[in-house]
Amino acid sequence: MLVLRADPWSAEFGMGYEAVAEETPLPASDPYVETTDWSRPLTPSVRRTEPVWFVDGVRRVEVRVVADHDGRRVPGLFGSHGVGAVACDGAARFDEHRICRAVVLGCGVVPERAEISIGRASLVFEPTTDAGSDPNRPLIRLQELMRAEEDALTARLLLRGVGLVVVDGPLRLGGEPGHAPIVGVIKRFMRRYLEPEHESLLGRLGPGERTPLFGLMDQQAELRGYSWYTRLTDVRPPWHDHAGIVRCEVRAGVRLDGAVALAEQTTALLPAYAGRPTDPRTPQNLAPVAGLEGWLRHRMGDHAMIRRSILVYLSSKEDTSDG
Repeated sequence: MLVLRADPWSAEFGMGYEAVAEETPLPASDPYVETTDWSRPLTPSVRRTEPVWFVDGVRRVEVRVVADHDGRRVPGLFGSHGVGAVACDGAARFDEHRICRAVVLGCGVVPERAEISIGRASLVFEPTTDAGSDPNRPLIRLQELMRAEEDALTARLLLRGVGLVVVDGPLRLGGEPGHAPIVGVIKRFMRRYLEPEHESLLGRLGPGERTPLFGLMDQQAELRGYSWYTRLTDVRPPWHDHAGIVRCEVRAGVRLDGAVALAEQTTALLPAYAGRPTDPRTPQNLAPVAGLEGWLRHRMGDHAMIRRSILVYLSSKEDTSDG
């Protein structure tokens, strides 16, 4: 019997569930780091009341460019990215943030620093490069710059003594300090980490329930992090049974007891912040994260105006070189 079930995300954002059913081999994981019993969901015995900080970033390509470097064509772009935090302690407020801009070229070619005039203001695009020649490498490099700023912001928050930081997206699990209370929340199913007998538990999770922890292993079978799945909301038909579920992860340095404590805290915490029905990636896109994304995009400035100003700048450079 063939049964069709819908995905709640708006179609322009793809699907929340994109894992390939026949993916082989599965990423290395150990489903028995916490318990061997995967027959039932786990319900937290704690309720978190202290503040939590949500960290996220957004990026935007302002203009794509092709550089002519000694007769060789090199892909590149002018891009902006913003990172920020939302503090939630019964009320939500925007906290520290930063807006950055870069002109990125591929093939290891380093561009000049670009200062773009917009009326009485000016925007500075710092130079950076990527060694790759693929046309997508400059965009990947822009993403890496954004992720590095997210890591720096998270570190500053921890130095201020905040108790828990929830980062939108996966963590850097390899080679990073691991004892801090940082939880990565991944809203899209891109890969399968569990065998069918363990993954079957996901469809039976209720709001505020989680799976047991499973270990994330590297290619040398060394533990690099802990992960678990939790459901944010009770999603009824016609949605598929993995809708409303996120995967969380922490670094191995928190150790098993710390990972269990963070899993208990975030499983109890996250349902209160599930995405609103108006969000095109509801419910996995957490409400503080959605608000932060919109706020950061606004602070990056008007895209059309910035694009026009960059084109004027490029035209002026062309005129100078011709003269």
